[in-house]
Amino acid sequence: MNAIVLAIVVVSSVAIIALWFPATQPDVRIGYLNQDLHQLAVRVALENGWFEEEGLNVQLLQFGNGAYEMDGFLGGQIDMGYLGAAPAMTKSINQDIGITILAAVNLEGSAIMVHKDEYDAGRIANMSDLTGKTVYHPGPSTVQNFLLRLALNQSGMSVDDVSLETARPQDMAISLTPTSPAFIAWEPFPALAEYEDLAVPLVLSGEIWSRHPCCVVATSNSFLEAHPDRVQKVIDVHKRAEEWIVDNPMEALAIAVDWLGADEEAVETAFDRIIYDYNLNRTGLERYLEFLIHEELVEMSYDAMDAFLDGFINGTFIESS
Repeated sequence: MNAIVLAIVVVSSVAIIALWFPATQPDVRIGYLNQDLHQLAVRVALENGWFEEEGLNVQLLQFGNGAYEMDGFLGGQIDMGYLGAAPAMTKSINQDIGITILAAVNLEGSAIMVHKDEYDAGRIANMSDLTGKTVYHPGPSTVQNFLLRLALNQSGMSVDDVSLETARPQDMAISLTPTSPAFIAWEPFPALAEYEDLAVPLVLSGEIWSRHPCCVVATSNSFLEAHPDRVQKVIDVHKRAEEWIVDNPMEALAIAVDWLGADEEAVETAFDRIIYDYNLNRTGLERYLEFLIHEELVEMSYDAMDAFLDGFINGTFIESS
């Protein structure tokens, strides 16, 4: 394996990206999210040397959330990436960022968590008890923001009934107070908060929307046009890693524990709340887009949905794997 050097680069006032620079020019630069157990497949692929088997020299870039990763696509910093379907879709539409999603990564795997003391005291037992209170979320262009809005709507509420505050997932649990008693985040952060007795699940994302789409693998359109062979190899590796996780859960869990540096019990709880699945679900993405349009989070009409999705989704690479 080529020698690697770790560097930390500030790319904006709000995001820090960790770059692993291979000793030679990379064939593909892949973004992924910091400590996101949803994206275990990329770690599994690295641990097992599957990118190297495909003859790919890969550079990994780490982002704080999917919105920042979309900025990485916009700035030409990455060629492909693991990120949430929500930021991929919203920023692609609103900022005209040319990307295509090629495969799913996972379903479900998020949770709305509430302050343990408030829950135990019976002051927060359902979504309506959050009225007038602060809820932490990872950002406006995230899957978790969408799920929170959907959960509020299902409870007869709207996002205007709570106060949203953006925070890093790793800071959310320790920031909970009686007036800021809830957060929504991706795993493993809900499971870690539960393990540390800081918070308990109010509702799991699978209860908000069963088997909802979450993370996807995307490519910039320019890279796809220039290097379809490399794109196919990355998707081949991704599919192999996803299948390996499903077929070897204990070995996958061990990789996850080592990667996250967390207690096995907490990681196992998080792992069990995630469905690893590479199959693209257009129906789920359509429902998602309809909601974004209804909430006026994207600048698109309902009539333009099909045309957008036809260009935004390309399942031929995963089907060819």
